[in-house]
Amino acid sequence: MGKKDSVKIDFCGTNAAEVTGSCIWIKTPERQILLELGLYQSCGSTLDNYKINNKSFKFKSKEIDYVFVCHTHADHLCRVPLLFKRGGDAKLIAPENTKPLAEILLNDSANIMVSDAEELSKKFNRDYSPIYDQSDVQCALNHYFEYRIGDMVELDEYVKFRFVPSGHILNSAQLELWVTSGNMTKKIAYTSDLGNVHIDKYYTNKYIPITKADIFIGESTYANNDKVANKSMRKKDLDKLKTSIIQTCVDNGGRVLIPVFAQDRAQNMLTCLYDLFGSDSSFNIPVLIDSPMAVRMCGAYSDILSGDSLDKWKEVLSWKNIVFVRDYVESRSWRELNSPAIVLSSSGMIVSRGRSAAWAHSVLPVDRDRIIFCGYAAEGSIAHTIKNGGQKTITISGDKVKNRCQVTVLNSFSSHMQRDSLLRNYGKVDAEKLILVHGDMNGKIEFSKKLQEELSKNDLTTRVICANKDYSLTLH
Repeated sequence: MGKKDSVKIDFCGTNAAEVTGSCIWIKTPERQILLELGLYQSCGSTLDNYKINNKSFKFKSKEIDYVFVCHTHADHLCRVPLLFKRGGDAKLIAPENTKPLAEILLNDSANIMVSDAEELSKKFNRDYSPIYDQSDVQCALNHYFEYRIGDMVELDEYVKFRFVPSGHILNSAQLELWVTSGNMTKKIAYTSDLGNVHIDKYYTNKYIPITKADIFIGESTYANNDKVANKSMRKKDLDKLKTSIIQTCVDNGGRVLIPVFAQDRAQNMLTCLYDLFGSDSSFNIPVLIDSPMAVRMCGAYSDILSGDSLDKWKEVLSWKNIVFVRDYVESRSWRELNSPAIVLSSSGMIVSRGRSAAWAHSVLPVDRDRIIFCGYAAEGSIAHTIKNGGQKTITISGDKVKNRCQVTVLNSFSSHMQRDSLLRNYGKVDAEKLILVHGDMNGKIEFSKKLQEELSKNDLTTRVICANKDYSLTLH
């Protein structure tokens, strides 16, 4: 083996030490590859997020040959247009039937980039350019290539891969990647995000574990959370959801706001509501989809789904109660109407410029209204503040709003693999190293000890490593 036969793996994204900002750089003398290129997302200031996401890449954009995109969430995909803005010409490799979702997500992200730049320029009286715009998105989409999950694909003499179902969101995947350098070939497995295997989700493939690789890179989002969202919890949550809506909308004439993420959570929650109330002809409460992005995603689902999933989705969309809110004027009219309604609006964490923030502003002061949370809320977000309770007023878009409405929290709608499943599945991985990413450092450290014990019980010598900022390793 020559000296040049090597594979270097550099954990250059913020996901090395945190949950968001996915990016792993693989470099050989022959090829340079990125495992995703996602945005860093936090509830910090617009300026802080702008600086982090606009900083220089550790790699040279023009030298990247392939970017693997395992699913269409912003923290895994939405920094890709910046690669092309900076001269990149890489081939984007993604699972089949994800391009329509990526197009919606990237265009929405570009609009936010332009809006953020305008906000910062006005606030600090200096010129801030958008991190990228629609032209950069189009360039990225022109380089987007889809491959069927499960197929072994040889991109060239140095790189072959296979996508493996992850069970996270629609058409999401893990990655098995074989990289050849000289006479050496190494297999790198990357989970991206994994789905909760305890609960059957709509419109999502079924997780298949990867058990063998030279290097295994695994997400650890819920590695430090002992509370497991399972079928029993889901049943209780659905009962709670139904009871809350009947009490609030039917009995008390109030409104229910359900903050959701525009992709996956909106479609799954809409389907749950249909299953609960769709067969009841007397249930006449309108169900509003008040999010431009969620409306477009619902349309994409109609185009992408097939078989039983498409039949189910068509059945849901035929429900007479559903109202797709098309613009802000219509949204404001519904808020001012102040009549019973169920509102699915984004973002799920209630960011200040989203439709869910406008709805929260409207329902918070009304004691007969209710907010139902069904997803993660980062510390510092409006959603986190409301969920934790105890504050008489909540600041939304600069206004102090009285905090009087009822609050219900559903804990079973997580789309990430739970701690017990991570421990069980990672505990069967036969690899030189198993590297934990996409999790907070304290949680990873605690989990890594348990995982190392589990691997030993299974007579495996796999070494567990907690990735940190700029962690790298070289394979010979």
